[in-house]
Amino acid sequence: MRWVSRAAWNVSASGWTPDDSPTVSVDRQGDALPAWNACDLSTPGCSSIGADRGGRFVVAWARGSDVVARRITSTSVSSTKVLTSPIAAYGGFGTVRLGVDRDGDAVITHHSGGGARAQVWASRWTRYNSGGALELLGRRLSATGARGAVTSLGLGDRPALALDDDGDGMLVFHTVVPKSTPPYSHTRSSARLISRSGAFGTTKTLTSDGRVPRVGTRPTARFTVVWQQESFPYTIKSVTGP
Repeated sequence: MRWVSRAAWNVSASGWTPDDSPTVSVDRQGDALPAWNACDLSTPGCSSIGADRGGRFVVAWARGSDVVARRITSTSVSSTKVLTSPIAAYGGFGTVRLGVDRDGDAVITHHSGGGARAQVWASRWTRYNSGGALELLGRRLSATGARGAVTSLGLGDRPALALDDDGDGMLVFHTVVPKSTPPYSHTRSSARLISRSGAFGTTKTLTSDGRVPRVGTRPTARFTVVWQQESFPYTIKSVTGP
């Protein structure tokens, strides 16, 4: 490794002393985003940073009894997202670490000293569209490695697909659908056929009470889909078709 000497400069906030626990992430264009902890009790602590291929950063840190995160671009800073709401009883979080893939999906881990013993927790923070909803994208890759156009497939999560020997396929996924009465949402599992040319067919609802569908196929376009029923008793169900 060769170290190229550069001039050093102070990046911490003036007026805050002492500052500690610095961390930094660099995107593919060479832009860097540093973060650190300040001594004032109202400021965040124990931060971690990651960047995707588009130069968008995710910053996560411990704040009081929560672990929170924000997305930062060159023009905007998202609102703070609390990642510990389901486990808020285990306050006193720290040692926040995160990883960000090239599309902006993040996995964030942190330590908790609460409860009967110390534990490590993990949260997945997935990229959403401009309207704040999770969407599916599809793209055909030829045998020669040529990439087709990106196709928006609408709202959905946890996709899986299978292709038969001739290139016919099926995509399955689930979608969380809000409703006005308790429990205020249900999870719907759906499927879309995929032609040999890579075109996606229309969406067909498999069940309005199912999550995380998975699909397998015979050699000749006969697909079997399994999913878990979202409501009690959480039965594993399946269907074969089309």
